[in-house]
Amino acid sequence: MRRLAAAALAALASASLVGCRPTNSTEVGVRTSLFGILEKRGVQEVYAPGGVYMVLPVVNSWTTLSVAQQNLLMNANPAEGDRPIPDDITFKTKDGNNVHIDVNVMWRIDSKKAGFLITSVGQTVEEIRERIVRPVSRSVIRDIFNEITSEEYYQVAIKNAMAEKTRTALVASLSPYGILIDSLQVQQHRFDPAYQAAINAQKQAEADQQKLVEQQKSMEVQKRSELEGRRAGWNKLLEDARGEAGRLRNEADGYFQTKTNQARAVVAVAQAEAEGIRKEAEALGKMGGDAYVKMQVARQFAQKKILIVPGSNVSTMNVNEMVDFLVGRAARPVPGNAAPAPELAPAPQEPEKR
Repeated sequence: MRRLAAAALAALASASLVGCRPTNSTEVGVRTSLFGILEKRGVQEVYAPGGVYMVLPVVNSWTTLSVAQQNLLMNANPAEGDRPIPDDITFKTKDGNNVHIDVNVMWRIDSKKAGFLITSVGQTVEEIRERIVRPVSRSVIRDIFNEITSEEYYQVAIKNAMAEKTRTALVASLSPYGILIDSLQVQQHRFDPAYQAAINAQKQAEADQQKLVEQQKSMEVQKRSELEGRRAGWNKLLEDARGEAGRLRNEADGYFQTKTNQARAVVAVAQAEAEGIRKEAEALGKMGGDAYVKMQVARQFAQKKILIVPGSNVSTMNVNEMVDFLVGRAARPVPGNAAPAPELAPAPQEPEKR
């Protein structure tokens, strides 16, 4: 009896060790009832990551699935994609051109539906990816991107909008299977060689046009700078000419003013002299004019020095007659006034004695 008890304990211990099932931090465990002995056949239970669980062998199956984020890489370069062959997605635009794009779909398994995936889709992450994630993703991407034209694909806003629309459609298509779509990245793209050559030629033409436009702008800036330089030179010459003209005008105005003042002074003097002459003429025409003339002559002689140099034979000179003669010439009336006075006959002179 002791031996039988020991054997039973050993069998129970070995069965317990065999029935221990661990899960790491990024995977869940799924237990499925196989025979329906203790519970109904096909009943599943999901175990959380990072634990060790007791699962009876034989009557239960145990499967683990990673719930970490997965990348579905569909690239033209086999070294970068999931498959050893070109695996990029080709779609046709609305205007009939073929576009080849590299796409990365980031997805993960919903732990709540891990049992459904194991029963309906596959036992491993690779099987689930190849059986449902890849075909559904490629089909949805083609259907969404077929709605745009080749020209619209170059517009970043439209391209991003199409990528977001595709992600939303993938979420709606795969979430019922327990597949969660985190992100969708549209990476490199390529057109057919003939169309790509036409695009390259167009881009080169646009680049050449842009280069010519930049050269034209640079030339315009240079010519504008030269024009400003010449305009500055012209302005300087104009200002210099205006300054010289102003200087000459000021000198001419000063000269004119000086001469005007001099002329006015001459006119004033002449007017004063004329006024004096007029008044003298009026005085001569009145009574006492002879006396006035004699007085003036006397004043003139008073300012003169008369020297009488005696000689060996000095003739006699009648001074009174000479004064009367001079007074008679000074008393002649101005034309237009009184009648001229009779001229005095010169006094007879004796012949000069030597």
